[in-house]
Amino acid sequence: MVVSSTRIFGYRNNPIRILARSPSAFAVCFCSILYLFWYLPTANVKHELKSAWSDAPRRLIVFGDSWSDNGRYPIEVPPKTLVPVKEEAQGLVWTEWLCLAIKCNHHDNFARSLPSAPTTDLKGAVIDGAVLNRTLGADHGQTTALSDLKTQVRQWLRFEKKQYMTSRTREKERRGTVFTVWFSLWDIWYYSQLDGDAASKAVTQSMDTLFAQLEIIADNWPPGAKIILPEAMDPTFLPGWSMKRTGPAGSDHRADDQRNAIGLVNQWNMELDQRASDWQKGQIYIYNTNDWMLDQVREAQLVVGAMADHNGLGHSGTPWDSVHSACVGVVASDYVSPAKKDKTLGPPRCSYPDKFLFWDDMHLGPAAHQMIGQGIAQDIAESHRDSWFAHEQAEESKDLQPAAEAAKKPSVS
Repeated sequence: MVVSSTRIFGYRNNPIRILARSPSAFAVCFCSILYLFWYLPTANVKHELKSAWSDAPRRLIVFGDSWSDNGRYPIEVPPKTLVPVKEEAQGLVWTEWLCLAIKCNHHDNFARSLPSAPTTDLKGAVIDGAVLNRTLGADHGQTTALSDLKTQVRQWLRFEKKQYMTSRTREKERRGTVFTVWFSLWDIWYYSQLDGDAASKAVTQSMDTLFAQLEIIADNWPPGAKIILPEAMDPTFLPGWSMKRTGPAGSDHRADDQRNAIGLVNQWNMELDQRASDWQKGQIYIYNTNDWMLDQVREAQLVVGAMADHNGLGHSGTPWDSVHSACVGVVASDYVSPAKKDKTLGPPRCSYPDKFLFWDDMHLGPAAHQMIGQGIAQDIAESHRDSWFAHEQAEESKDLQPAAEAAKKPSVS
């Protein structure tokens, strides 16, 4: 059992910030500065990531909601009307970036979501649909078409039995497999409407379900299952929160739901950390996505105010043009008609999606997904490869041993 709760992210280690913190280095010639502080760190990071992830068989198995769903399913494909349509400009989801970074052979997606429908109530997958129904009641409007975590795990078990269990060639890949489980967005979205006791109870019951399902995964996998659990992210930062809750047309003008949501995020992450530290059936890696989100918003605000904090946030600018508005639906000087750009009708889009923290009211933008996926891969490569993929290193050493022994033998003339 290994638990890692990351607080420092790969995107922070950039050569621009290193240069900004070393003014005395300008005594050296400008070309040397560029070489030492720009080219070499960049080259080293690329080399470390490349060398950390070998070509050993590796697989990513994904459970989650609309933030993890890439719209491609290995089993029990939903009807077309229930499959989300992803635009090219929306980019890859974070698990696809993670898969590319760790050089996985297969990306098996069991996460589920619905097509975006801005004119209807926002809906999404939760950890436990039964808890949701008991807590909110049968008239809350949650669709039964979405698979919760329990359903996704059952689908995965059926897929394993069908595709992998009888294949000897897959044994190495099974040892190099990484699971990702990311729920919380829609759970907290729903439960924040309730009073404190009912909402808190629902979060605890959701945690019970989460770790019960992790037990099932571990019991059906070789010892030492490797699982990535991103923490809950504060949904009140989402553009959809203002639209549906605290904005002029929202239902939470007193911000009661907002206070509830922030408290539930804290409870969710505390229970997740505590339970993960006690879990003994595998290795859990926890990524602090809430701190990551706070840093994005805080850095943008510091840049606007021409300030920087003691950690350097704000010193080197921000990658975002907006951390409040979504790319979809934006009405600004960079408006592009979707009929002209994407040959489809719909809400307006921004010209540069990578410059927006959010794609639409409820989802991260393409650059944000890339930061999270690559950040997780880099952190695991730097801190956990020895424990997570020791078998690969052992096999590499075993493969090199005959050549080493041959090199030791004296030559016969």
